[in-house]
Amino acid sequence: MQRLTLGHSPDPDDAFMFYAMAKGLIDSHGYDFEHILQDIQTLNERATRGELDITAISIHAYASVSSDYALLPTGASMGDGYGPMLVASEIILREEIGNKKIAVPG
Repeated sequence: MQRLTLGHSPDPDDAFMFYAMAKGLIDSHGYDFEHILQDIQTLNERATRGELDITAISIHAYASVSSDYALLPTGASMGDGYGPMLVASEIILREEIGNKKIAVPG
């Protein structure tokens, strides 16, 4: 079996997503995963140093590691008080959002 390091947060959404994998309840097709549970900032920093085979990172960190890591077409986390956030060069009122073009990752 090939062992790979897999970095993700200990938050409930990640715990749910990786539970079956961590408990050996699904076929890993010849891979053995060492789950590294750390906060996203620490995972971002470790990714910039190339320390993890697979890792969750924040989208802003991807620019720094895009030559070493591939971005999956799915996977995002949002919760009360974080993500997604509308960023603009000028103040936009909530009622004006419907008249604006907005780019989203995905």
